[in-house]
Amino acid sequence: MIQLLPFKISGAYTNVLVLLLCCVMLYSCKNDDDVVIPAPVVQTTPNITVFDSDRLTDDYVLISPFRGNSTFLINRAGNILHRWSSAESTLMGYLREDGAVVRSVVTGVDNGITIGGKTGAIEIIDKNNNQLWKWTLDSSTEALHHDIALMPNGNILASVWVVKDRASCIANGRDPSSIIADRLVIDKVIEIEPVGTDQANIVWEWSLWDHLVQDFDASQLNFGDASNGSLFDINQSSEGDNYTHVNGLDYIPSLDQIILNSRVLDEFIIIDHNLTTAEAASNTGGRYNKGGEILYRWGNPESYNSGTSLDQQLHEQHDATFVGSNSLSRGTFLVFDNQDGANFSTIKEISIPVSADGVYDPIPATGNSPAAPIWSYSAEAIYSPRTSGVQRLSSGNTLITSNSGDIIREVNYENEVLWEFDARIAVDGVLEIDSSGFKSRSYEKNYPGVTALGL
Repeated sequence: MIQLLPFKISGAYTNVLVLLLCCVMLYSCKNDDDVVIPAPVVQTTPNITVFDSDRLTDDYVLISPFRGNSTFLINRAGNILHRWSSAESTLMGYLREDGAVVRSVVTGVDNGITIGGKTGAIEIIDKNNNQLWKWTLDSSTEALHHDIALMPNGNILASVWVVKDRASCIANGRDPSSIIADRLVIDKVIEIEPVGTDQANIVWEWSLWDHLVQDFDASQLNFGDASNGSLFDINQSSEGDNYTHVNGLDYIPSLDQIILNSRVLDEFIIIDHNLTTAEAASNTGGRYNKGGEILYRWGNPESYNSGTSLDQQLHEQHDATFVGSNSLSRGTFLVFDNQDGANFSTIKEISIPVSADGVYDPIPATGNSPAAPIWSYSAEAIYSPRTSGVQRLSSGNTLITSNSGDIIREVNYENEVLWEFDARIAVDGVLEIDSSGFKSRSYEKNYPGVTALGL
């Protein structure tokens, strides 16, 4: 700071000094247009550990603490703008356009399907914290699990586990010596239309069981070429009775396709949704005349007998999503590769060619295509052997959720950290958001579900 000292000016020089001061002021004001007024300093909460105000994405982040009862919408300064709460234990949460959240919730009931990730129910909570709807599918033969996806028509896509008994497994070509607990638990996807407060119409479904192949027993069903990448080799999975463990769903509205992320097969799989349930159970019909067969797959060609462990690019990954509609993306798909190496996880962006109407190249007979990601990011702080997620933001930056690390981090293509939320740090002595959640999601400030909250 410059300090002005008092001094005395004789009357003879007063007029001259005033004139000089006016000239200086006029000269200094002529460049007013070039003057940059510094932006006010944003006060962040203690759990915001990185805040690059000039380069972070100016949006809101939805956080559902892992198996907590509440879901929170925060701004980038860390302030809680809205919360939705119920008595249910939450695994995933998404913001609907009317300001309600749709959440996959854990029933905690043991009906015989006790694999990690089982939920058993879905609920909708409005912006005033009223539970509008809760639907349960949790029996000894079928159970909701892991992820859901919101559709433009208001319906919900959901993952379901279905139990197939020993006899059915053998009849479909499974090697009897590899059947654990006398069953396989396989994946299907259903589209739900919520009805009333606790009912649902299942308006569409797709089942992996309709798209099997095996080369083990010529006397059983599905015998054929087990390297056919459009089908699932019933003898390929080796994790007990948990055949594919689809831990993530992503719906691509522009292509009307669904991404299934299989942790056990170490790959993500793309299927058509623009077809009837009957077509989804066949290998014909639909937009691409392939029925419910696999349109494309990436990550581990060994899962369909078309590569070796040297070709494997994904390792028990989570949250595969489509980013090809973002003009700032370098690739078309993004995924959180949990166990890319010993004690480290990697975010991978893959540039899989896909036409404007959703046509892919043929599934390669050998190896992955492309052979490697176009961009990746890894850091010790994001390591998470299970769960976690990643999202491409409108800015072209990437939002990373590390459930084990309990952080949510934004990075750019130069792998610089622009923002970070740390769920281990209390605010005013209270640890209200005590987990980063399975995965967080960003919502732009002009998203209808945000404006509906009247923030």
